[in-house]
Amino acid sequence: MGKAAVLGAGYMGSAITFPLADNGVKVNLWGTWLDDDILGACKYGQHPKLKKQLPESVSLYNSDRLGDAVKDADIIIIAVTSEGFFSVFNKLLDSIEKEYPIFSFTKGFITHAEKVRRISAGAADIYQQKLPGLNLFWASAGGPVKAVELSNKVPTATVFGINSPEIKGLIEYFPTDYYMISTCNDVKGVELTSAFKNIYAIALGIYDGLYQATEDRIYHNFKALIFNQAIQEMALLVEKAGGKRKTVFDLAGIGDLYVTSSSGRNRRFGEYIGRNVKPEKAYKIMLDDHETAEGYSTLGLGMTFTKQLGEDLIKDLPLLDMLYRIIFLHNNIKDEVTRFIRLYGQMR
Repeated sequence: MGKAAVLGAGYMGSAITFPLADNGVKVNLWGTWLDDDILGACKYGQHPKLKKQLPESVSLYNSDRLGDAVKDADIIIIAVTSEGFFSVFNKLLDSIEKEYPIFSFTKGFITHAEKVRRISAGAADIYQQKLPGLNLFWASAGGPVKAVELSNKVPTATVFGINSPEIKGLIEYFPTDYYMISTCNDVKGVELTSAFKNIYAIALGIYDGLYQATEDRIYHNFKALIFNQAIQEMALLVEKAGGKRKTVFDLAGIGDLYVTSSSGRNRRFGEYIGRNVKPEKAYKIMLDDHETAEGYSTLGLGMTFTKQLGEDLIKDLPLLDMLYRIIFLHNNIKDEVTRFIRLYGQMR
């Protein structure tokens, strides 16, 4: 096998080095300017988030060495947050002069050309501006993948949305007997479910925060209703955006939402809100604990993206509307839950 450059030394960027290394791939792991402490810890011991040493075939590159990290790579893997994607992708394009197959593990939206865009749509525009005439071979990774489990080689199945046969031929870098990969050509569907599942996982967390102090299990019926409604709303959004509904009813949708809402940063963010912690404070509490609740900013951008699809679409998305009203309009949670239940009943 060849060499992969992984951009981002957080949870997922570091976790993906394990199946790559097991396939004999040499890995250059580049850390952003926010990853200096992580790389420092890795040089002398364990990765501080994964709580284990990285594979021996992984070489570490600090933030000022992006050009060195990618120059001899066969593929480039981007595993940074959506908030940091624009900055990292621009720096990457300033460092390369030829075509590199790009695999993205970033989940969310970016703002580009005065619009909220999917990751690959915004990336394609920037790519053509900076590298005109070169092809962008792209794959977007969906879920469900918990980074810690992947690094511990817990059996994991996930899906990549790909834009060309050329990049499909490079999938062989990734799969192992514990990391199973399937592919589809629905990049839109994979990216949108990856973004919106972080939003909808907040709702499941809110109900944990509201009800977990009560008698055990009495709120699970309601969480099942919320989970089902989240899937239905994601399917509508994907279809309206030109993706495939069936993508939502597979690993990238149902699978990823299950994992994220069962345990994850966005579920934890929602739990704080359910306990009446203000969203801004909850986000900061998690940041201080070195955790980013991407669903917070993704909700704001996701609402704008939804309006771009159609101003009246939100009336068919009562759960998304409820989340926005709670988190950005600071409406009373129980009042909004009651409103959601009424709207849900009217739609059935």
